[in-house]
Amino acid sequence: MTLIDSHSHTAFSHDGRAKAELMIEAAVGKGLAYYAVTEHLDRDYKYCKKERFLRQLNLKKYLRAVEKFRERDFGDTFVAFGVEAGYCAEATEWYAEKLSGYDFDVVINSIHTMHGQDAYFGKLFRGRKKDDVYTEYLDLLLESLHVPYAFDVIGHIGYITRYSGYPDFTLCEDRYAERIDALLKEIIALDKCVEINTHIRHPVMKYLPEKGILRRYFELGGRRITFSSDAHTPADIGKDFDLAASVALETGFTDWTVYKKHSPETVAITFDKNQEKGV
Repeated sequence: MTLIDSHSHTAFSHDGRAKAELMIEAAVGKGLAYYAVTEHLDRDYKYCKKERFLRQLNLKKYLRAVEKFRERDFGDTFVAFGVEAGYCAEATEWYAEKLSGYDFDVVINSIHTMHGQDAYFGKLFRGRKKDDVYTEYLDLLLESLHVPYAFDVIGHIGYITRYSGYPDFTLCEDRYAERIDALLKEIIALDKCVEINTHIRHPVMKYLPEKGILRRYFELGGRRITFSSDAHTPADIGKDFDLAASVALETGFTDWTVYKKHSPETVAITFDKNQEKGV
């Protein structure tokens, strides 16, 4: 079984729990063929309320560490380095300026914030109807694909659903189908990659995007997907890989996509058939 993991955070990120050395050692110890450190670059928080006070990534310090790590031999594990850039319109020019000066392997383009709030904290949904929030989110996702900086992966599509608290939390409804199709078609046209993210912490959902969205992406011709544990601790690296792999294979995908210096490479999807299959 070939293990990969395209999304993780170390102590360089404000919410990372372990030093980069320990995260990389864990990935090597678990036998990953490809492991990516993708630190939070949350310039969008500068335009938030509560979140603006969270620690920002020190890009220069991070790059110095990356350069040292790249001098080391990790055996059969390719260790990639990049960032997860939190999208908001006001931050795009800053990202364009800063990211152009760094030699990263992979950049994840994610949406965490709307209306100056991270969905994680829940206030975003108070007093607002699901339809208003979800349509705005889907429109923002589409908008985020046309940023003036290079990125490779679209992070955790459906992020807001895991914190919304709505009884009918799903995005897989007819009223959102047109917007979802527009989003997926543009991802395919731009040759970007969709991650299956298993860091969900939701009583029902086990991964994002929801399977209905993955299925529609495949039906429309999308083939670039990757596995992302979104690990913040060594123990979570590669967590639920078998679940994601089984879901991917059942949907019709045959390969993961990983990035080295922004160049895509494919890795055959395999998993332990003795593990429980995805739903």
